[in-house]
Amino acid sequence: MLKFFKSKNPLIVIFYPIIAFAFLYFNSESLNFKNLTIDNPFIYSQILNLIQGVYFKLYYIILSVVFLSVVSFFFNQLIRNLKLVNSFQHLHGFIFLILAGFSLPFYDVLQVSVSLFFFLITINFIIKSLRKNLAVFDFFNAGFSLSVASFFWFQIIYFYPVIIIGLLVFRNLNFREILTSIIGLFIPYFFFFSIYFFINSDFNIIYDTSQIIFNKNIHFQYDLNRIIPGIILIIILLISTFHILRKYRSTESDIQDYYIFYFLLFLLALTYLIFLHKNDLSFIIILMMTSAVPLGVYFAENNRPLIREIIFDLLILAVIFSQIGFLR
Repeated sequence: MLKFFKSKNPLIVIFYPIIAFAFLYFNSESLNFKNLTIDNPFIYSQILNLIQGVYFKLYYIILSVVFLSVVSFFFNQLIRNLKLVNSFQHLHGFIFLILAGFSLPFYDVLQVSVSLFFFLITINFIIKSLRKNLAVFDFFNAGFSLSVASFFWFQIIYFYPVIIIGLLVFRNLNFREILTSIIGLFIPYFFFFSIYFFINSDFNIIYDTSQIIFNKNIHFQYDLNRIIPGIILIIILLISTFHILRKYRSTESDIQDYYIFYFLLFLLALTYLIFLHKNDLSFIIILMMTSAVPLGVYFAENNRPLIREIIFDLLILAVIFSQIGFLR
């Protein structure tokens, strides 16, 4: 199975939508379509209103497959550009897609996938600032894209500290770059509120936004169908993390910075998930994205292929069992 996902054949990209559709198909019963239109940002609510009707479920699944596939592919390209692995394979993209599918019941897949696309753009701008003499516009664009991402999933705005983390890891802390990122963060909302007020002559949208922040409660029932595969995933993640730590000092300084950046992003997402889980469990998708980094690096290497194949197959089986209810 690992050999298949490590294939460099360009036609393997067709498996992005196939795998995404398979996850949505198995989880279709757990997706509560009646609650999807409750407490959402204004623009995302308008998208849902456009596809309302008899075929709402079909349109929702199609759009979700498209955006989840695009995000997985984009994430893989981002990792390849960082040269964390020396290949043209799509392993990181598929691992992220597998982890996203595993955690599907925790979040609104369409909402989060659209938002995550712009969040990856934010990360890309932050990483591109490495070794630049002047990165004011990079951080303005990072703040701007993060703000756009929040138009679809408002809670992503909590990850503004990732911009500060990027400054600390890739550069020296610079007041001008912090200020421009804040300006970039507020400009989309300034125009949005201005246009909204011009059309509706009120600021009710501000109250609606506050309701999203404080009143979006997610109820999820934990059972063996998720817990046992989750434990297996954690064990495999620890193995891959220790593998990176073992060779960390021998890697290039830029790659070390990338590892630190993604590890701090992982800790930030984990902190939000622990302390804000009663408000939104969707933070788990950022955990899955950052977890895909060490997992992809570990499985991309060719030494001890049999052990890696066994561990990867165990990961795939755990995810499959979580989807089909094998442990119920």
